[in-house]
Amino acid sequence: MAAGVYRTTIAASWRWMRLDLLLRLLPLALAPLLVAWLTRTPLDAFGLSVAHPLRDLLVAAPLGLAGFAVATAFAEYLARRSRRCQGGLLRWWNAPVLAVLVSTAVFGGYHFLDRWGWRPVIGATAAGLALGLIYLWQPSPASLLSPVLVHAAITCGFLSVGPFLLFQWRRARRGREAA
Repeated sequence: MAAGVYRTTIAASWRWMRLDLLLRLLPLALAPLLVAWLTRTPLDAFGLSVAHPLRDLLVAAPLGLAGFAVATAFAEYLARRSRRCQGGLLRWWNAPVLAVLVSTAVFGGYHFLDRWGWRPVIGATAAGLALGLIYLWQPSPASLLSPVLVHAAITCGFLSVGPFLLFQWRRARRGREAA
């Protein structure tokens, strides 16, 4: 089956990213800081710790590459189906599995805010579960650095670099087949 080319522009990306930054990312980034301030809870209770940055990077690098590859393949699957480009509970509850399940549900639900279809939301929810498990499996003190870096790699695989690399690979393959 011949693959189509799905293009987007920087302006189109910024249109949704600007709204995403203001309505979702900024409030979600500030919420732990506000709760920490109001409750006088240390930031490391929310996973905002850089106690082991080398460890976090060593965990995030291979998992980020794997997440990037999976997200790139998933973005391709969705693009082919739709013919367009897709652009502290743990500590408080003392129930790690419940905390990961609730945060995974919130993460998945968060992706419905942009009116994604059910397939991308299921993919995002699965990624959220993986990110929660990465956080959970760390020795104490757990840090959000590894899950954040893996999330960044997954996002690049799904929305930007991954689709671009697939486009370049297909173009090179077509060139070799034509020769």
